[in-house]
Amino acid sequence: HTNSAPETITRLIDMGMDPFNFADALLGVLAQRLTRVLCPECKEAYQPDKVEFDHIKGIYGKYYDERLNIAYTDDLKFYQPKGCRKCNEVGYKGRMGLYELLLGDRPMKMQIIERCLVEDLRDIAIKQGMITLLQDGIHNTFLGKTDMKQVMSVCSR
Repeated sequence: HTNSAPETITRLIDMGMDPFNFADALLGVLAQRLTRVLCPECKEAYQPDKVEFDHIKGIYGKYYDERLNIAYTDDLKFYQPKGCRKCNEVGYKGRMGLYELLLGDRPMKMQIIERCLVEDLRDIAIKQGMITLLQDGIHNTFLGKTDMKQVMSVCSR
């Protein structure tokens, strides 16, 4: 069990896997977390203030504009739980997956063979387009499927 896809690689190597053989066989690593889904019957829309928006944008990181590019406008809506009979007054109904897929391409395999640090593996994967668990959670927050409280409860930074 690890907190991210890159950590899985270093964990397996630390457990004794040969980096060369592991890198040669690697296609990808998928990390996942389950988070609660806002009840579609009673979730309440609200207008986030600029401080909340900027905070979430900052958590997403430097690729926000390139990958999400959602601007702060008067039409921007987030959702929060309310509670109704359909969700037993909880505000959430069901769970959904948040995913992080690290691809085992040539640059990644070379870093694995060189026993690169987990932080470096993560940075390389993100530069190559990997969406982190936290970034996927933020995306689903913007889609109104969940909220940041739930995302932060299942994702480590």
